[in-house]
Amino acid sequence: MKVLYIPIPGSLQPWYDDFVTATGGRHDVRLFDHAGSLAEQFTDIEAVVARGSKTGTREMVDVAAQVGVRLWQITGAGLDGADIPYMLERGLMVAHTPGQFSGIALAEHAMYFMLWFAKKYHACQDQMRSETFYGPATEELHSATLGVIGLGASGRELALRAAAFGMRVMAIDVVEVPSDQWADLGIAYLGKPSDLKHLLAESDYVSLHLPLTPQTRQLIGRRELQWMKPTAVLVNVARGELVDETALVEALRSGEIGGAGLDAFITEPLPAGHPLMEMNNVLATPHNGGGSRGTSRRRGAAAAENIDRIAQGLPLLYQIKPQA
Repeated sequence: MKVLYIPIPGSLQPWYDDFVTATGGRHDVRLFDHAGSLAEQFTDIEAVVARGSKTGTREMVDVAAQVGVRLWQITGAGLDGADIPYMLERGLMVAHTPGQFSGIALAEHAMYFMLWFAKKYHACQDQMRSETFYGPATEELHSATLGVIGLGASGRELALRAAAFGMRVMAIDVVEVPSDQWADLGIAYLGKPSDLKHLLAESDYVSLHLPLTPQTRQLIGRRELQWMKPTAVLVNVARGELVDETALVEALRSGEIGGAGLDAFITEPLPAGHPLMEMNNVLATPHNGGGSRGTSRRRGAAAAENIDRIAQGLPLLYQIKPQA
């Protein structure tokens, strides 16, 4: 099949090479040029592989539908950046690579944030520069309480790792999870969304692992930040819009919470001079928490398998169906 690969501008590798490698030469893969002509580049294309949900514009979708593209494969978990109803309305089959493909990377990134705060990175660097050794005394994750909001793939992977560190893990999710399953994950307490206040008040670290929906937008706002301990750290490796950033900045400045480890923001890239970039109690990373080499290989393999499947007339994996 003739496949058009659409990268995120400035972020081609390793994603493109891992996908091409996974196809094993079975398909004709062409690389999309964002500065080139849409009509020319989509000519004869049968399937599109798009890195993330934000890479496809309506204009691209229209051209794809006109030339008979059969599959629009998103190599990402979140779908909030794509106009999925419009894609389906235009007759495209749409699939993605859900949470299990990046769950390990996101869980490790959340652990990295927590360890950075527990081991007092800035204070240690200050001591090194002043040639003062043997301090400061750091914290242990062991016996600290972690609140996991959302028990999808990355939330479950984080619970397993946190429990292995000896943390007390609390969690909430909209889905009922059998007690034997959450016990296997090392979770001591599993509540419902109505238990959010209790989880926030108990937790030393709070980690968000939710999709962005109308129900989860600004889930953590001024009121919820007030429910947290003044020493607590908020971790967000999911979507920036889950948090009211203005309220978060205020809480960090006033000492209402202890810190924040953030990999996702409302505006990306984060503008120069943004207050979250200038605080010592914030660790910010460029939305690469899920972007490990392992994630790239797994997503590339899944996309290649769906290309094979559509070529052979087989059902797609992780296909997005129209809502009833």
